Amino acid sequence: MRFFTMQNDTLTHRAWNYGWVVMGIQWGVNFFIPMVALSLGVMLPAMTEELDMTPVQGGLLGSAMFIGGAILSLPLSVFLSRYSPKRVTCIALFCTGLMTFIQAASPSFTILLIARFVFVSTIVSRGLAEILLIQQWFTGKRVALVISLTIGIFSIGQVAAVGLTPLLMDLLSGWRNVYYALGSILILGAFLCLFFSRDANKSYVDEQNTKIRKPPLDILRKRKDLWVLSACPAGAALAWSAVMTFWPTYALDTLSMPLNAVGTIMAMFPLGGIMGSFLAGPLSNRIHNRRIFIWLPGISLPVVYLALFTTNSPVLSALLLLVAGWNAMIWAPIIRTIPFDMNLSPREIAVVIGLGMTCIPIGGASGPIIVGLVSQLTGSLQAGLLTVVIFPLTLFVGGLMIPETSPKN
Repeated sequence: MRFFTMQNDTLTHRAWNYGWVVMGIQWGVNFFIPMVALSLGVMLPAMTEELDMTPVQGGLLGSAMFIGGAILSLPLSVFLSRYSPKRVTCIALFCTGLMTFIQAASPSFTILLIARFVFVSTIVSRGLAEILLIQQWFTGKRVALVISLTIGIFSIGQVAAVGLTPLLMDLLSGWRNVYYALGSILILGAFLCLFFSRDANKSYVDEQNTKIRKPPLDILRKRKDLWVLSACPAGAALAWSAVMTFWPTYALDTLSMPLNAVGTIMAMFPLGGIMGSFLAGPLSNRIHNRRIFIWLPGISLPVVYLALFTTNSPVLSALLLLVAGWNAMIWAPIIRTIPFDMNLSPREIAVVIGLGMTCIPIGGASGPIIVGLVSQLTGSLQAGLLTVVIFPLTLFVGGLMIPETSPKN
């Protein structure tokens, strides 16, 4: 075991500042990864035409991200938590860029699906290492702030994915060249991480390594509330992935607008997510309440999605996407912060985060598949989208069941 949370009395001012350098590299990567992972909804019409895909195959592509996360997150959280997060980050990021190249060169749906699945495994590995870097460099209320910044910057990448991708496809002559360009940037990020990132103070890490020996998976047997915490966002992820994958196609048919205009409106969805992500940690610290940022979106999202899937107004669609994005992302930093509040050991936190990265993708993987199947059976994409509106209620149920953990001062 090579890393543990740095305590306040062991962090020098200089070391604390370098933690921001370490995370700055991660945040740069967090901008570009969603441009590969989440631009699928905008690229899907072009991919479908070029590769002659069915709606179910389109749904499988959208679900590949989540299937890979669901299968790999928990075992990787146990395995990778024994190694240097810097090393894991560098290797995973290089492989992420490589898989982006392979997606760009895919001659068929099958190759594209396999490459996308492996691509997701590299994202999961890097994401777990990122959590461990936060454990090393930050403590207390700063954890909520750093996690909010991390997810907020990821959300900015979502905006770029849906807002800039149509422009990049025009500028670079197709979706394949966009992937080639993004893959090059990610490999450059791997080299920046190699040269400028670093793990925390080794002497402190070795000292903590002698103190914590219990198997990290034991915490899941002892704390049933951690299962609720990890599973309750699955329904919200299901609806979110369905919107990201299929709403652009739905909008092309119902709003009578070109792809560039649809991409601009769709950008309101992650834009709302940016605001929610950046503010979740600071707001929950200020009001000393984490749970309200989980159960309240669980009530709001079904109503907003129902309105979104039944309106023909571009202006109202943009407003609803903004509100939906806020509610669809504001809970994410809170879910990541609560395990830190519980004073768990570093490897236990990694396992809890890994469990969440297992449960949430199961929901996310289901969304596009459900919409694709219902759409194919009924001949109506609207019917498929309406099928998923009730699932975010899982946030409401789980938010009421978990304990309040916010620091009181």
